[in-house]
Amino acid sequence: MRPGIPGDRSPAGLLTALVFGLSLGLLYDLMRPLRRRAGRAGPLLDVLFALLSGLAAFLFAMGAENGRMGQWELAAMLAGFLLWLHFLSCFKQGFSWISSWIHTKKQTTQEKK
Repeated sequence: MRPGIPGDRSPAGLLTALVFGLSLGLLYDLMRPLRRRAGRAGPLLDVLFALLSGLAAFLFAMGAENGRMGQWELAAMLAGFLLWLHFLSCFKQGFSWISSWIHTKKQTTQEKK
């Protein structure tokens, strides 16, 4: 048994759970424009995301941890999700700002012709 990690939880399993949480954060962030355009249906999209995320976490647990997902894996998933939303999301927003700036420049150039 490793010190600090109870039971037979492997660091690779925790890292996989962290990456899974990061990918859920990325998906949630990519859905942001859709949720904003949805108006009053936006909260329904959040509920749909939560249900699909729960199903994905269940399937992840069945495949990655042989059906035994513990608190450490859930904590790693949550840490990955929050890490994306609070620290890494700015990189995606930066790329979208650059692409919108390029699109605006392209339109301006076409209007001048």
